[in-house]
Amino acid sequence: MSAPQPTSKNRTSLKIHLAYRFLLALNTLNQKRSAFDHTQNHKRSNRVKIAAYASMASVVGPRRAWSRAILWKIRNRCVLTRNKKRVHHITTSLRLHRHHARPTRRRNPNREHVNPFGNSGLEVKLRKLVPGAETMDPCGLLDETADYIKHLATQVEVMKTLVDLYSTV
Repeated sequence: MSAPQPTSKNRTSLKIHLAYRFLLALNTLNQKRSAFDHTQNHKRSNRVKIAAYASMASVVGPRRAWSRAILWKIRNRCVLTRNKKRVHHITTSLRLHRHHARPTRRRNPNREHVNPFGNSGLEVKLRKLVPGAETMDPCGLLDETADYIKHLATQVEVMKTLVDLYSTV
């Protein structure tokens, strides 16, 4: 049974759907857990983090670039780990065989580039923080950032509520 997608205007509905998905993911994690092992704490906390992000991104669905990027990364994390090791090996061997310097790119002095963020480096920082924002235009980047922050705040509220609920039991 799948929960209906919330509208962006109804924050309470977003909280309910996020809590529902997160609890389902935690329940699945709890069922898969074997005997408690203190050496597995890091692995378990990482799985809880992945469950939180996956539930947040699945509630939003494919409407947003950040949710698509998170879901893609979660679905392909085994492949990414394998490729990362292979790329590291290849780049290490290429570095050993490189004998030439890269040509420098020359900017056209007649073409003006206007950065709406100014020279503060804020755009670069936002692109690193918001998943899937690498190739967005500046207006889209601001829109995605605002939506991502809204959903992260909702995720924090849901987690605080769950902690409060289960710590009183």
